[in-house]
Amino acid sequence: MTTRKNRLLSVLVMILLSSHGSNAQSILFKRYSNADYRFSFDIPSYWKIINSKVEGGIICVPLTASEKKEYKDCFEGIVFRMEFFKASLDSALAETGMYTRNGNTYSTQDRTSDSVQAKNITGTSWRGIYHKNVCGIGCQSSGFHAIAGQCEFLYFSNGQTTVCIETNGRAFDPLILKRLLSSFRFL
Repeated sequence: MTTRKNRLLSVLVMILLSSHGSNAQSILFKRYSNADYRFSFDIPSYWKIINSKVEGGIICVPLTASEKKEYKDCFEGIVFRMEFFKASLDSALAETGMYTRNGNTYSTQDRTSDSVQAKNITGTSWRGIYHKNVCGIGCQSSGFHAIAGQCEFLYFSNGQTTVCIETNGRAFDPLILKRLLSSFRFL
């Protein structure tokens, strides 16, 4: 009986320790503001948003050595990319040519499905959509993987400007995604 209790106690301790590592309070955030398109949102303090001539636009890159190494192999060193449209959400989505509309919902396709439904999202002074797609990634260590990536797309629009945030093959940590969504504001 004592051995069984010890095993159960060990399992509980392991569960508690593993869940402690993803505690929202352990992630420090900082505010990113874009004066040109007049919006802001929070990102982890260990990321930086830069204008990259090589990538042809604004990207987010990791700052810590461990994340730089992790993102370099399969994700080109990029956490996410941003794209901007001087248009409403509907016009911006039509401009991309990637979405079909059915009533109030949008769908797109990915490498495994012809119909990936986007979720409608709303916040302070904006509305948008969110979806996660299966996507291909090219890893330096192991080559191209056609369905190994998880690309997330977030569109935020105030009716005149639409901002798209697209991950580069690695989905956001759920706590970071929640913070990004809750902190996004048009100024």
